[in-house]
Amino acid sequence: MALPQQTQQLQQISTLTPNEIKNIAEVYQQLIDCITEHNHLYYIKAQPIISDNEYDELFAFLQKIEDEYPYLISSNSPSQSLIGQIAERFEKADHTTPLLSLENSYNTKDLLTFDERVQKILNKEGIYDYKYRIEPKYDGISVELIYQKGELTQAITRGDGYTGEDITTNVQTIRNIPKSLKETAETLPWRREMSEGQKGGIPDFLSVRGEIMMAKSTRKELNRQREMQGKEAFANTRNAAAGSIKLLDSGEVAKRGLFCFVYEILQINDDGEKIPLAREEDTKWGEGLLTSLWFQQIQLKKAPTSIQGIQEICLDQKTKEQLSELDFDFDGLVIKVIDETPRTESSNLFEENPESKKNSLRKILGTTNHHPRRAIAYKFPAEQSSTQILSVDFQVGRSGIITPVANLKPIKLSWAEISRVSLHNFDFINSKEIKNHDRVRIQRSGEVIPYITGVIKERRSGNEELIIPPLFCPSCGAPITNIDIHYYCTNPSCPAQLKEKILHFVSKEAMDIQGIGDAMVEILVEQKILRNISDMYTLTNPYIQITLKKFPGFGEKKVSEVASQIEASKKQPLRRVINALWIPNIGKKASQDIANFLTEKGAKNLKEIETILINAEEMQQLYGIGEKTILALQNFFSNPQTKALVEELEKQGVQFSTQQQEKNSHNNKEHFSITGSFPFSREKIREALEKEWYLFDENPTKNTTFILIWEKAGNKRKKAEDYGITIHEWRKEIVNIFPILADLPKEDPKPASQNLQTSLF
Repeated sequence: MALPQQTQQLQQISTLTPNEIKNIAEVYQQLIDCITEHNHLYYIKAQPIISDNEYDELFAFLQKIEDEYPYLISSNSPSQSLIGQIAERFEKADHTTPLLSLENSYNTKDLLTFDERVQKILNKEGIYDYKYRIEPKYDGISVELIYQKGELTQAITRGDGYTGEDITTNVQTIRNIPKSLKETAETLPWRREMSEGQKGGIPDFLSVRGEIMMAKSTRKELNRQREMQGKEAFANTRNAAAGSIKLLDSGEVAKRGLFCFVYEILQINDDGEKIPLAREEDTKWGEGLLTSLWFQQIQLKKAPTSIQGIQEICLDQKTKEQLSELDFDFDGLVIKVIDETPRTESSNLFEENPESKKNSLRKILGTTNHHPRRAIAYKFPAEQSSTQILSVDFQVGRSGIITPVANLKPIKLSWAEISRVSLHNFDFINSKEIKNHDRVRIQRSGEVIPYITGVIKERRSGNEELIIPPLFCPSCGAPITNIDIHYYCTNPSCPAQLKEKILHFVSKEAMDIQGIGDAMVEILVEQKILRNISDMYTLTNPYIQITLKKFPGFGEKKVSEVASQIEASKKQPLRRVINALWIPNIGKKASQDIANFLTEKGAKNLKEIETILINAEEMQQLYGIGEKTILALQNFFSNPQTKALVEELEKQGVQFSTQQQEKNSHNNKEHFSITGSFPFSREKIREALEKEWYLFDENPTKNTTFILIWEKAGNKRKKAEDYGITIHEWRKEIVNIFPILADLPKEDPKPASQNLQTSLF
């Protein structure tokens, strides 16, 4: 049976308990073979066909069977070693110390179970005082680096934990790995015996463990080059690092810009005497030696704590957010048992003190053949995973574009459940060769909208179907036309288009009519109360309000509040009105530029505004407006249907006026910009300052006078500094200069659980 089919079959069986499976010995052997094959695809070929979650579920099922039926346990089981992880392209080499994997957890309940096991073992030895240390979990390729007399002599991949591949030549090309260890003034003592005043030296023998990684920015550039060459892009930085470090041409490896972080001392020797497993419990000593010998690490600046403290850190989304700001990928946190009890005078840096059990936590806790018992990995909810397309829908946007959307078997990515993902257009579907019912890889980086990175063709069953554009609109049944890469509904009165246009019209960046959401618009369009966006202003009519109150969710108070919002929206500035019309190629920034341009041209009313906007020669004077935008403006304000719509809006009381912009131009020429996370709405800041006749720039330019900055300022700050723009930072200074901002309402704070930790680094 092929691996994809075998995997699927075992996944179905894994929903049973072991004692419900009749042919348990046969299933157990199939699991061993299946997991071994997946190890090979993941570690050697760097081409996994299942997600980490799916792999861990299979592995957990294997362990469940072994717990229930210990007589079945085979020495070939992946739980006993890391079977399937040694390639044949490089010479094999033995590790000085086993490089074991880590036990994985995906929730804080698992951490409590882990703590209970640790507590039970240590309590038996009379040890009750222990704490935990938390570290980032690097998402790269594990490697052992061996130094003799201070010189790098060998680099070995993890392999099965006991034997790996000798990749010394390729590792020599990684620039941040020291090829020769250099003693610095800060080098801590490491010899067992030292004369008074003697400084520590370079060990005769040192082996350390680290992780070879590729920066996110490097992978992005590498993928760009590979796509230009017609090669398949790397799905993630781990695959990119794995594919790079195992290239046979070390010259090519050097071009890949790999990086290595070293986080553990494995062995250390002095004058021929081997001292294994240097004390990890003594974190200050271990980190100090690694740092002083110029090994690089990323450390979480968090004091050792209890399991409850660790749980809080793991659940705090800021932990992941702060790691994600770095240029490397981390797929979780590592929790390790440490001991900070002061050492007795009789104990030395390495030797186990038989009279002091506190010096042997690592040894007391021990290991299994697969992982150490002193540590566990807490895996972040995945940013990349795989799932199956269950069906495909076709959505109609406000411009009439038909967008294919995949309904997925739900998965969790970055703390969110994903059940739908856009397929964008049919060019995208064809380029990715996506079929209905395919298994696909989904990515969600930086908490943004999820997207499909590729299809797992190896897992196709033969039941997949081509995704074909519809002939008729799924909303109104009108014929569909194809223009360039898009398919459009030909009916301008299509209810689906109308709903999207209305939602845009009332949105915060447009007319800002609050209290009108999807459900309300759905009812209003269905009942034909709204036939176009200008009908929005009929909702203030008392007779229509009587009708509205008959619908669920339209109570007296709700109807009154909405009417009030609609009435207030008539006085919105011209930039908002232009944005609300949903003219193709014109968004928030272009709307403001056009409003400012119309003011400079002296347009006083709608007729004068239309005259300027359909004049291509005149509009070419506006910097940043291209031919497509000029054509879109001509089409919109010349089309009898849309022209009538705009005139109807004016009749309803919407102000097509440049009065506010005119005051801006006469009273204040100062431009401002905003960056950072403010405790109140940035849109409110903008509105408040615009009322004082300041002009807003979305991005700082040479014309920008000042910029307001709060927490997590982006690259706008650097632009402001480059342009010599005045910077106003933090509440005291900003409110001092602009008192009008002092009374702005704060936005709802995040839940307490989101604010447990202020800083990691």
